[in-house]
Amino acid sequence: DLIIKNGQFKGTEGLAEEVKRLFGRSLKLRQVSAGGCNACEADCNVLSTPAFDLARFGIQFVASPRHADGLLVTGPVTKNMKLALLKTYDALPSPKIVIATGACAISGGLFRDNPEVNNGLAEILPVDLYIPGCPPNPWTILDGMLRMLGRI
Repeated sequence: DLIIKNGQFKGTEGLAEEVKRLFGRSLKLRQVSAGGCNACEADCNVLSTPAFDLARFGIQFVASPRHADGLLVTGPVTKNMKLALLKTYDALPSPKIVIATGACAISGGLFRDNPEVNNGLAEILPVDLYIPGCPPNPWTILDGMLRMLGRI
C-alpha cells in the first residue's frame, strides 16, 4: 500500500478512552483536501450518503474549523496548502485531533520526495490516527473512526 516511511507510528492504544473523555459521544470533523488526486475525498463524501449514514454514529463533517473537534486531512500537503492547513488547525478549538487519511497524507504516497509536497502530514501537525489506503475504502475510514471513538 503506498506507505513508505522509516521508523514506527505511535499506536492507538488508549486513544479511544481519551477521545471519548474529551468529545463524548459525537465527533465533528473538518475535512481538508491538501493536494492529491481527490480519490480520498470521494470516499469520505460517500460516508455521508444514506448507504453509510455517518451521522448515525455521531460523526459529522462540518464546514467551519471553529465548529469542529478535529481535522481529517487527505492529500500529500502541497507547499501551497501548508499555510491554509496550519490556519485551519489553529482555528480548531482545543482539544483537537488530527486524522491522516490515505497514503499521501500518511507518507506523501506517490508524491513522496517531490519538492512541491511534504512527505506526510506528521511533518507538519501531530497526527492522532492514520487511515491507510490509496484510496482507503469508505469501510476502512469508518472503521478507523469508530475504533478511535471506542465504538468497536
